[in-house]
Amino acid sequence: MVVIHIVLFKLKPELSEQDGKELLMEIIELKKKVPEVETVQLGVNFNPRSKGFTHGFTMTFKNKDTLEIYDKSEAHVDAVKNYLSPRLEDILIFDYEVENFSIPRPL
Repeated sequence: MVVIHIVLFKLKPELSEQDGKELLMEIIELKKKVPEVETVQLGVNFNPRSKGFTHGFTMTFKNKDTLEIYDKSEAHVDAVKNYLSPRLEDILIFDYEVENFSIPRPL
């Protein structure tokens, strides 16, 4: 079964819109560094019902094992510790499995 990994986060209030864009670029770099990531989609929230979450992304993985490889990868651990966590006020992570899901080709 395919795994969908959803991450929503709130930037610290003192950070700029440009800081948010740079953070999203770091997510794209993770896709390049960790081959287990099948797809990544990301963006800035525009909905007023987001409970303060400002940015988000989804990743797809072939299965739970490849998500775990990504989660423990040096690139991911380093990005979270040194780049993402210092800039975030809050984060929400939600993972689920989907049957009969075709993984779209990257744009």
